[in-house]
Amino acid sequence: MSTKTLPAIAFPFTLPVGLFDGGGILHREGVMRSLTGWDELFRERDLRVLDNPAYGILVMLSRAIVRLGEISPVTPDVLEGLFLPDLDYLQAVYNQINPPEAAISLAGEWRATP
Repeated sequence: MSTKTLPAIAFPFTLPVGLFDGGGILHREGVMRSLTGWDELFRERDLRVLDNPAYGILVMLSRAIVRLGEISPVTPDVLEGLFLPDLDYLQAVYNQINPPEAAISLAGEWRATP
């Protein structure tokens, strides 16, 4: 059995456009997971989010995305290269698999508590 397994609750997705890595390879297939309370705390401690609350969406997506093509781990820096349709798509997937009180928006709005 492989030592790399998907999380118990994994949600596969396909980006509408795709993300190019540094080598020019396009990555479209990925897996996202539901987040935990620790993920929220991680976002709260990120200095980039303190400087710019809108950056929180990239931090939270980087915590939720287990893999994107051959890219793992997926960092906020990697996600900065997303095309807007892909960012919108990932936000919709994230909001669908996480409870409404944990919704994220491109405006940097965050509802982490009811």
